[in-house]
Amino acid sequence: MTCVAEGYISSVCDWLERRDYYIEFSRKGDDSVDRENKIVSINTTRSLETQLHVMLHECGHILVLESDPVVSGIDEVLNKYSSKAKIHKTFTVIEEVEAWKRGLKLARRLNIPINKEKWNKDVARAIYKYMLWATGAEGF
Repeated sequence: MTCVAEGYISSVCDWLERRDYYIEFSRKGDDSVDRENKIVSINTTRSLETQLHVMLHECGHILVLESDPVVSGIDEVLNKYSSKAKIHKTFTVIEEVEAWKRGLKLARRLNIPINKEKWNKDVARAIYKYMLWATGAEGF
């Protein structure tokens, strides 16, 4: 998957560049998208396959923002309430799940085959962390 993943990562980079996003690959990358400054940051300490999944997920955030008003209304809630408020935490988790769903759809549109077992593990790992944060579990 290593060489193949690199080609698919290039396809996602092309998609991001067409939207004027800069992609930063770094060992210190925080796996995030800064929509205001149009920067996607990817942590290179993960496998190439996981980097691809994370890139697709970050693209999913961009697609959520570009989407219909019902889904993109998430930003309105997030901007209105404190990050400690239950509604803010709930809508953050909703957006995270939606971004993973949109990322998977983007993979299909870009003809990027996804190993569903590995994808599901990456999704579960990420969403579980948000669930712990949202519920105030120890360590968050």
